[in-house]
Amino acid sequence: MKIIRLETFLTHAGLRNYLFLRLTTDTGLTGIGEASLEWQERAVECLLQDWVEERILGIDPFDVESVIGGLIRDQYQGGPTILTAISGVEIALWDLIGKACGQPVYKLLGGRAREQLPAYANGWYGGARTPADYAEKARLVVARGYTAMKFDPFGTAWKEMSDDAIQAAEAIVAAVRESVGDKVDLMIEVHGRLSVDCAIEMGRRLAPFRPAWYEDSLEPGSAEGGQTAAAVSHRRW
Repeated sequence: MKIIRLETFLTHAGLRNYLFLRLTTDTGLTGIGEASLEWQERAVECLLQDWVEERILGIDPFDVESVIGGLIRDQYQGGPTILTAISGVEIALWDLIGKACGQPVYKLLGGRAREQLPAYANGWYGGARTPADYAEKARLVVARGYTAMKFDPFGTAWKEMSDDAIQAAEAIVAAVRESVGDKVDLMIEVHGRLSVDCAIEMGRRLAPFRPAWYEDSLEPGSAEGGQTAAAVSHRRW
């Protein structure tokens, strides 16, 4: 069995784009991989088409270790863009191997370790602007069966926030908590945008809403990030 074609599919999903790839073999089997990288999907797609494809065509999917090892060795510069392209191919190779063997991939990777895994919703709040918008979308998340959700209430905040911006973020979290009740975990995402003082102030304001975690609160290079997050985390996942 040899790979004869690599195709990419850039898809629009509202809040962001997702990039998928499909490997086709000479036996007709296909394997699907995902190579999404927020705001860099086109760069990953270009790497898949211009660099990865010629190294994948003609290979046996079962040679996954040597193929992926060779890609990692030959890409030199490292970084998330090229490694995302490589990981997408590896996912597709394992999908092919599982189909060829008639087995789910988890069995090929060592078998089941547990019966269930917790899942939280993310990306559910696209288009929300007001606390009422967030609350309504949060209710829909719970209606789908999720018991936890992650979201960013901070808009375009950077380092310091005005009193109005702080109150607006607090109001969004308060509205979501009131909407979903006390049994749903809230994960607050900051995307590394706040100064130490602002992150601490914001964390103290959010603590009454019992966040499961307060993620990536500080701008890059701030050593106090772990302490800030730990101060307001309600539960470890």
